[in-house]
Amino acid sequence: MSPQRRYTLSLSCPDRVGIVAAVSSFFSGHQGWITEANHHADVDGQRFFMRQEILADSLPFDIAALREKFAPIAREFGMDWKISDS
Repeated sequence: MSPQRRYTLSLSCPDRVGIVAAVSSFFSGHQGWITEANHHADVDGQRFFMRQEILADSLPFDIAALREKFAPIAREFGMDWKISDS
């Protein structure tokens, strides 16, 4: 049995309210199945860090379209981010 393909989103940005909600809502709005989620804030540095794994086959588009569709959220929050394919 081969493992299911996953996309991994890694990001950091200035810390503020609503980041987790925006990212999670984006994936749930596209029926994305988040299999792993980690996040934390560096209070002193005022930075937020997140890593999420999403089942690739749960999304209705490929990784190039995912990057394109996620870019407005990344801009809104000033994210340094990347999405990789397992």
